Amino acid sequence: MSSGASEPGFFFEARDIYKEYSSYGTLQVLSGVSLRLVAGEMVAVVGASGTGKTTLLHILGALDQPSRGQLFYRGENVFEKTDDQLALFRNQVIGFVFQFHHLLPEFNALENVLLPGLIAGHKRSELVEYAEYLLSRVGVLNRSTHKVGELSGGEQQRVALARALVMKPAVLLADEPTGNLDPKTGLKVFELIRDLSETLSLATVMVTHNLELSRRMGRCLTLRDGGLHETRDDSKDS
Repeated sequence: MSSGASEPGFFFEARDIYKEYSSYGTLQVLSGVSLRLVAGEMVAVVGASGTGKTTLLHILGALDQPSRGQLFYRGENVFEKTDDQLALFRNQVIGFVFQFHHLLPEFNALENVLLPGLIAGHKRSELVEYAEYLLSRVGVLNRSTHKVGELSGGEQQRVALARALVMKPAVLLADEPTGNLDPKTGLKVFELIRDLSETLSLATVMVTHNLELSRRMGRCLTLRDGGLHETRDDSKDS
């Protein structure tokens, strides 16, 4: 086992994460990124396009592995797990919400929400009550039997949010979840994420280009030159 467990109070911690690609020469994307999370907090990650924000989220969610660095969850180094253990970690610990909802069009809203639990081997009867509760929380329970193509863009993203939460994850990773929505609908989706983060004690990391939304979160970090930097909010000085 690697030495150096996560520090007390921080149940999820990325430490000194590097990511580079060498297909056409060496491209350094992340250069020593560290991030500590506590339950119930919301962290915004902002930065110019192409700076590696999505790459960082993929590493935090164990969808990709760093070139070097460590990721701790409750004191265990995630990247020392086997492939099967990593799959279980992603299923049980991490909830993902993307800019594109990635719902399966052949299923209705409720069936899409149930999928992560069914994949994990749970019976439908064990999942339905909580899935319907989540659909109710995000305001689309009355659309639960509708196929994806029958839902508006905002409704689709709400269903995607419910799906991300059905396994009761500890960490929610959101990659531009309001990017394809009009401002009014996007704000409603953001407020849902914030409310659920608080009531379910999620640690939420959201990549966004919307600086107004980023100011509503507990912390805002800027990814530039391969590193995370505290974002100074000049509006608070006025």
